[in-house]
Amino acid sequence: MARSEQVTHWAFARAIQQLWNQLRAQARLLPARAWWRWSTWLVVGLVGCVALSWAQALVGQRLAPRGLDDWDARVIRWLEQRGPISFQNAILVESPGNLAYLIPLVATAAVIAILKRRPVFAATLVASYLLVRVIVLVGWLTWDRPRPKIILDGVAAPPLHSFPSGHVALALSVYGLLAYVWWERSRSAIERTFIVMLTLAWCLVVGTARVRLGTHWPSDVAGGAILGLAWLPFAIAALRRAERLRDI
Repeated sequence: MARSEQVTHWAFARAIQQLWNQLRAQARLLPARAWWRWSTWLVVGLVGCVALSWAQALVGQRLAPRGLDDWDARVIRWLEQRGPISFQNAILVESPGNLAYLIPLVATAAVIAILKRRPVFAATLVASYLLVRVIVLVGWLTWDRPRPKIILDGVAAPPLHSFPSGHVALALSVYGLLAYVWWERSRSAIERTFIVMLTLAWCLVVGTARVRLGTHWPSDVAGGAILGLAWLPFAIAALRRAERLRDI
C-alpha cells in the first residue's frame, strides 16, 4: 500500500472513530428511559411488520394461481406498451431505491445527524434501514415467488425472491423518515402537504419503474409499499418519544 493510501486509510478510520465517540457521548446524555421507549417502539413495529409480511406472503401465494398472476402480467404489458416510462428511463428512475443510493444516503444523513447532535435520529434511520430489510426478508422466505420474465425475457430481473419489493419498502422507510424531519421543521400546512405528496410520488415512481423494468410484479410493489407505510409510524413514534424525553 502506498504511503498516500495509508494516510487516507488512517484518516478515514480516525474520522469514523471520532464520529462513533461523539455518538456514544451524545447517547449517554439521554436518560435511559428514552432509549427504552425508543427500542420498545422499534421492537413492537418489527414484530407487527414481520407478521404483516408473513401474512401478505401467505395470502399472495393463494391468490397467485387464482387470478393475481394474470392481473400482474396485464399491468406489466400495459406499462410496456402504453406506460409513461421507457425502459431506459426506468433504469434511472428506479435508482433512488437501489442499495447503491440508499446506503450512502443513510450513512451521510446519520453522520449529519450526529454532527447536529441528534443521536436518536441517526440511530433511528440506521435501525429502520436494517430492520426493514429483515421484514422484507421474511416475505421472501415465506413465498419464493419467481421474478417476471415478461420484459425482455427478464433481463433486468435478478435471480432473487420477488415478493415483496425491497426497493419500495426501503424507499418509503428511508425517504419517509427524512421527509418527517423536513415536515417537523415546517409550520406551513401547504408545505407539509407538499412534503407528504412529494415523498409518496417519489416512491410511487420508483415502484412503477421497477414494474416497467420487469424486475417485480405490481403486487410485489404493492406489498412493499404496505410494509414501508406500516413501518414508518413506529419509527417516527420511536424517534418522537425518545427526543421528547431528551428535551425534558
